[in-house]
Amino acid sequence: MIVTPISEEFAQQRPGVHRHISRMRSAHACAPGVYSGVLRSSARYVGVGTPKWEREERTQVVDAGATLKTSLLTEIEVLAAEIARGGGAILAKYFGAKIDAEYKDKARTDPVTIADRECQQYLAEAISKRFPLHGIVGEEDEEDKSNAEAVAPDTVWILDPLDGTKNFVNGLPVFACSVGVIHRGMPVAGAIYLPWPAKPEGSVLHARSGGGAFQDGQKLEIPPADTPIGGRLVGLPGSFGASFRFKSTMQKGPGELRVSGSIASEMAMAARGTLQYAIFGSPRLWDVAAGVTLVIEAGGAVMLGNRSAGATPLQRPSLSWTPASPLVNWTPGKTTIGELRRWSPPLLAGSPGIVHHVTDNLMLASSLRRRVSRTLRQKRSGSGQ
Repeated sequence: MIVTPISEEFAQQRPGVHRHISRMRSAHACAPGVYSGVLRSSARYVGVGTPKWEREERTQVVDAGATLKTSLLTEIEVLAAEIARGGGAILAKYFGAKIDAEYKDKARTDPVTIADRECQQYLAEAISKRFPLHGIVGEEDEEDKSNAEAVAPDTVWILDPLDGTKNFVNGLPVFACSVGVIHRGMPVAGAIYLPWPAKPEGSVLHARSGGGAFQDGQKLEIPPADTPIGGRLVGLPGSFGASFRFKSTMQKGPGELRVSGSIASEMAMAARGTLQYAIFGSPRLWDVAAGVTLVIEAGGAVMLGNRSAGATPLQRPSLSWTPASPLVNWTPGKTTIGELRRWSPPLLAGSPGIVHHVTDNLMLASSLRRRVSRTLRQKRSGSGQ
């Protein structure tokens, strides 16, 4: 049996869990603020009036989490929230100071700092100490061929110690520390630290499958809507114009467009309902793993895109969407760490009705001239010219 101390604040966030703890304290005279027993909670109820696609989508996520005991999921969520806040404290120590950035690519577009590395080391050590058999994939992991080919364990922690490094080194307080957990490819828990106005310690959003989403004790619920509302914010990638385009039915009313420079921050904002929806062209798994659980548990929807080339150069490539459950296609005993690191499909998150409206009105941007040029290059390459 796995046992974990549960804080009073955390228990207060879930009335059912708090009542259970109170009864057990009375029976066993536990110390205030701690319950050393197994927590029980039921999966979140989705009413009969909920659209069928939404019932199926949420049920898939809850069922996936059910393969892990609720007590273990709770312990994972508690640790994720705890270390996300600890990671945020490390980032806060360096924010605003003059620090040097190194670059992981020749084009100097992917910076890394001492804050990234120190934070990831802290996160990885805390996870390994509590869950030594779980896997860990972090953005700042050293590239290693043997490790890339290693088979991933069923439960993997996905870490982005500092998402929004460019904002961070330029003094813009729009960044995040993201801690996500997947089990056999399904998103089951996550926590995201954000710098927050009037809160020197920042703010942490956290969730687990079937347990709801919370921000510093406040339950998160994404407001329902069927179409984007003018004047309300939406998140788009900086490369949106080169990668996507809206159909004419949506071009006049997509919402107030924003580009933040931090995918994890935008996922957190989608979970809060601050962003009606957010589109990401090619996110990495560590950018979104925590946010996917947050958005779904806040009542939202998350979809993954699949690009398909046209059969001929005259045909426009298509974009289809499926629910992000599983988040990663998983084959037990075969899925590798390298596959997790290479994951990068388009992703769309936000209010369920709006998300499905967007999927119906979003297409890939591709000119005929570009498609013909690509086909000619492929033919020349195939013929050895």
